[in-house]
Amino acid sequence: MNVRMRSMSVLPVVLPFFLVAALTHSLSFATVAQNRAQKESASFKNVEETVSKLLSVPVYTASDEKLLNEAGDGAALAITRIVGVQEMNSPETGRRILLILHLAFEAPQSIIERNNKTPKAALRLLDQLEHTDYGRQPNVIGNARFEIKHNSSTGRPLEPVTLPGEPVIDWGHTQWVGNVLAWIATIKPGMTRSDLLRAFTTEGGLSTRTQRTYVLKQCPTIKVDVEFSISGNEAKDKITQISRPYLDYGHYD
Repeated sequence: MNVRMRSMSVLPVVLPFFLVAALTHSLSFATVAQNRAQKESASFKNVEETVSKLLSVPVYTASDEKLLNEAGDGAALAITRIVGVQEMNSPETGRRILLILHLAFEAPQSIIERNNKTPKAALRLLDQLEHTDYGRQPNVIGNARFEIKHNSSTGRPLEPVTLPGEPVIDWGHTQWVGNVLAWIATIKPGMTRSDLLRAFTTEGGLSTRTQRTYVLKQCPTIKVDVEFSISGNEAKDKITQISRPYLDYGHYD
């Protein structure tokens, strides 16, 4: 009887100890989960910001490329949150989406999150684009789909074929320059100075309000010469003529 009572008297002390331990473990797990969720949320926010920037002006920096390389299918998810169904019909939007998807899967070994290594959202986007005027152009979507499927399934980037004896082409820089040229070609007479300043900035040297040389913000050796008609607001001055882009050293005052 005494032994039994003594054993029962231990229970009120032992039981709370296990309850406290379990509660501590639960709180610790919740804190870790919360911190992880916050970290992932912050990371996805950075991806969204970069995607939004490239959808606006398809000129990217090395840090933008690295971020998208690590995002994988997360970049495609960001696109679906930013671009509406109607916007998909714009050829320029379609071109920029393909650029982002290319950067997201060009280095599959760099993708951080396991679930972002599989291009589920990316392939759904390509299916949508395939029904637009831009996507119906020969090989546009087919080539993008082939590259993404190859890279995600093999874990290696698609290697362009170079014949023996031919110089090796830097395809990364070729892709970048091609996108820059395609975007500059969309800046036309009738647009405003503020439209131009989204990606260009002024450089030193002689200039007037009606005529000036502008340089690409991300690469100031890429330049255009622009002429304007004056309005009441300088930002609203109309472009009357813009040169073809060219390369030149920087000029400083």
